[in-house]
Amino acid sequence: MAIERKEIEHIAKLARLDISGEKFEHLAADMQGIVAMVDQLQGLNLDDITDVIDTERKNAFHEDVAVQEYTPEELIAPNAPDFQAGGVAVPRVVE
Repeated sequence: MAIERKEIEHIAKLARLDISGEKFEHLAADMQGIVAMVDQLQGLNLDDITDVIDTERKNAFHEDVAVQEYTPEELIAPNAPDFQAGGVAVPRVVE
């Protein structure tokens, strides 16, 4: 399948790209290469391929259990320049 010039211009317009001259030809060649790769994929025989999704497994995730609880003082205070009343104190910026 070949991509026509008007299609490339339309795609460039949608993407708000200003492409002209040599850049346009380079873009057209790249797009033709992409379409050729997709055409190759469509030609693959996938009749013998089975599903790769394990439909027997109901829940692949473990329970989310907190191992250790931390207080804000333990987590934030060591890294904050000024920690007051459970939060980081910042300098006043509005007078």
